Order: sequence, then C-alpha cells, then structure tokens
Amino acid sequence: MLHELILTNGRIHTMDDRDSVVSSVSIESGRIAAIGDDLAPRGPDARIIDLGGRTVIPGLIDNHIHFLRTGLLPGHDMRRLETAFSLGDVASVIRARACMTPKGELLSALGGIHPGQFAERRFPSLTELDDAAPYHPVYLSISNWGPGITNSRGKVLLRENRVPVGDDGCVAQGEDTVTAWTALSALHCHADTRRQIADQMQFATSMGLTSLFDMGGTIPAGGWLDPACGYNPLLELMREDSVPLRIRIFLPVLDNDVSLPGLTARLDHTFNAFGNDIVRIAGLGEWLIPMPLQRQRPLPDFYTDSVRMVAERGWVYRQHLISLAEQKEHLRVWEAVNKEFPLADLHWSMDHCYGLDQETLDRAVDLGVGIGSHSAPYLGDDPNPPGNPPFRMIMDSGIVNGGGSDGARISAMNPWVMLYYAVTGRNYAGKPVNADQTIGRKEALRIWTAPQGWFCREEADMGGIAVGKFGDLAVLSADYFDDRAVSDEDIRHITSVLTVVGGRVVHDDGILRVREASTPGPAVH
Repeated sequence: MLHELILTNGRIHTMDDRDSVVSSVSIESGRIAAIGDDLAPRGPDARIIDLGGRTVIPGLIDNHIHFLRTGLLPGHDMRRLETAFSLGDVASVIRARACMTPKGELLSALGGIHPGQFAERRFPSLTELDDAAPYHPVYLSISNWGPGITNSRGKVLLRENRVPVGDDGCVAQGEDTVTAWTALSALHCHADTRRQIADQMQFATSMGLTSLFDMGGTIPAGGWLDPACGYNPLLELMREDSVPLRIRIFLPVLDNDVSLPGLTARLDHTFNAFGNDIVRIAGLGEWLIPMPLQRQRPLPDFYTDSVRMVAERGWVYRQHLISLAEQKEHLRVWEAVNKEFPLADLHWSMDHCYGLDQETLDRAVDLGVGIGSHSAPYLGDDPNPPGNPPFRMIMDSGIVNGGGSDGARISAMNPWVMLYYAVTGRNYAGKPVNADQTIGRKEALRIWTAPQGWFCREEADMGGIAVGKFGDLAVLSADYFDDRAVSDEDIRHITSVLTVVGGRVVHDDGILRVREASTPGPAVH
C-alpha cells in the first residue's frame, strides 16, 4: 500500500541552498516524494492537509541534548515553564499540569528555568504555589544546585525525607538543593522514567522537534544515566512503537586508566551505527575521559591513545569543549592523530565552543571537523567569553555547523528560546550577552535543520525538505520568518500546530484537518 500524505496551500521553507519556498509537499512511505506547487495525489487513499497559508519548516533537530536524563527527573516535569514569562504564566502551567496528574503526586521543574525569566524576577512564593496546586506537592529549582522553592505539601514531603526547607518553602542553593534532588530521585521508579520520557517526547514534538541527538549523562550526580541500564526505557518504548521522533545515541566513555577498559569494551562489543530510522547508535561522545582529566594541561597521554583508537575504528566522535583552552588542547591531540588517520571523513565535531577564537576555528576548518554551536548560555548572564558561542564567526567560516541546546538539565529544551538567543544575543531576562555574534533568522533555523544529518552521517536522509529525505516537518503557530508580524520576543512563543515524522502525524493541535483524496472538497481548517 502507498502511504501518501500531501500538505498543500502553505509556505513551505525547504531550507535548501536557494532558500526555496513552495506551497506543497508530498510524503510517500515515510520520505519526501515531491515538492512544488499544487501537487496532486497519486492514489485514492492519500491524506491531504490544507495548510491555509501557514508556514512549514523542516523538522527541527537538536544535535546535542541530554534528553534521556529527563526521564530521571523526579515527579511530573513541567517543561512548559521554559516559556513562562510571568508568575501568571507559571500559575497557568502548574494548574494545567495539576489537572492531568493524580492528586498527591509531585509536580516539578528541575532545570531549564531561571527565576529571572519571569517579569517579577523571582520564583513564585509558597502561597502562590499552594494556590496553583493545592492538592500536589510542587518543587521548582535551577537544576540540582538551586536555589529551590516548594509549596506546603512539598515542604512536608521534603522534610519527611530530611531535606532542610525554610518555613517560606525556600531550599538553599548548594548542599540543600543537592539533598533535595537526591531525596526526590530516590522516590522515582522505572515506570516513572518511562512515563517521563514519553511526556518529554510529546513536549518535543509540540515544539516541532523531530530528531534529538542524545549525549547521555556522565556526571554521577543530579540524574546520572547509568550506562548499564539507562537506555532500557527508551528501548522498551521503541519496541512498542511508542517513540514518535528520531533519537540518535552518542555513547560516553569515562576511562581514567591507560589500559582504556571502557573504550575497548565499547568498541569491541557495540555495533557502529546499529539501529533503525527511529533509534540508532550514532557515535561516541561527549566524553572519552572524565571531566577533571579532560581539563588538564596537557591532556594525559592515554587520551591520545583513545582518540587514535576511535579514529582507527571509524566512529563518529563528539567532544564537549567549553573553554578556549580546552579547544586548543584537544585540537592539538586531534591534529597529531590526523597524521595517521585523516579525520575529515569521520564527521567529528567540537561541541559548545564558547569563546572560540579565529585561529582555533581555522585549525578546525583545516582538520575537516564540524562544530556544534549551542545556545545553552541563554540561561546564563556572563557578558564576556568564554560564556557565549561566536555564532557569526562560525557561520562566516563555512565550517559544518549545527545547532543544539545542551538541555535539558542545565539548559532549556525548547528550541525556540534557543533560536531566540542565537538571533538576538539576549538571555532569559532579555539582557544582551552575545549581541556582537548574532545571526539572522534563516541562518539560525538553517543550523537547526539542513546540516544536522552530517553529525550522524545521515546527511542523505536527515535535515531539510528534499526529495528522498525523511518526511519530517513542522507546521508553525506563527510565521517565524516575518519579523514584522513576529517580533524577536515573539519567537519564544512559537510552537508547532502539526508535527510530522516519517509521514506520520505525531503532534496535532487540532487546528488543521486531514481529508482523504477520494473525498471531494477542501480540508477543513
């Protein structure tokens, strides 16, 4: 049977080299079959969606996110607080989540938010949280280091678990918030992890995300992803056909021994690029050695041995590189290994790259590696490097450049606040922190779509709207490209009203309607 979906009467941005915009796209058996204007169905069973002039983009791809760790967040995560910008917004999100959650169960937001993003520049009070969720414990925190705030029911829960909480519901930043995270996590079970991952995937698709490159979790605090069993919930959901978007897994290694036991075991016992079009092992990263070792100057000799082994085996490798000093030192090792095993065809990348300078960027270009330029500093407020990525300089270099969030524990998961940061240079509070390195709206959207397949060696299948590629796209709630109708601040409020992955509708706000080709008349919208 021919599975055919046609979207017509829209403004479909393909993000090809010519920035082509068409009115129709046809998807057959999961892949783009045709793009153009006024496409006709090929069979009587085709489904047709009249877009009513709405803007369509390729499905957004986050090329560096700690997604599976969100499954370990205790309670029922309130991810939509990432786009709450007043305490009234906060109350609305909490009330909506409370209505969907059994009474007495924890509502939480641990990471991805900052009290400075709200107009009042503070977290809601204990009383305000009580008003929003009188029958649920609530706990909000800036990741696992705080500070945190809870309501009356949450205060009881935390104190029962020996967490210090002030009478006003405040949990002090530092040891107390780490204790709160640990105590609440101890109440979390396998079923909670499955439910949480499923909820996070629904949120992702509602934002227009269709592919997530998961970078695991290698810090044994605040929701560590156990390498032995941490991927099991995702695999269970995959076997049940309950994964609505594409997950690409990058596997971390934490060797601190010259014998390289972790890397050797990984390379000897893991099939490179194993999986299917929905869930696939994509490579190694974002570590080969633990964080304290990878910050040493110089790097330990066995890091060179690790890099050489990965190159010799032909794996994709992505490395966390925050500071300029880290970038320079790691490139020194990569350049040495490149003399034995050319890196240009391996699709390696330097990730984050805050404070990157032109000399170091030129070295990366010469090596043929890529850069993941990420918007995590949106939740920071450092006006000086190394706190911000030089988007403009990276774009102008011509290097393969992909966008990501580094979410969702220390950064937001919502791609639209990430795009807002890249376009405006402003952080969560609207403060300019990267104003001299901003890029245009099309440029920002491009790095979140067209080149992303390169980072997992799937450029023929993933990224952009082109014949033969995955049928992944999002119909937007507003026209992102029209800066007269959609202000810079409005970017943070954009969502997807309809998200399609492989020709399958995985998110639908109910605004658009599908009709069969054999049914006369237009689709209702």
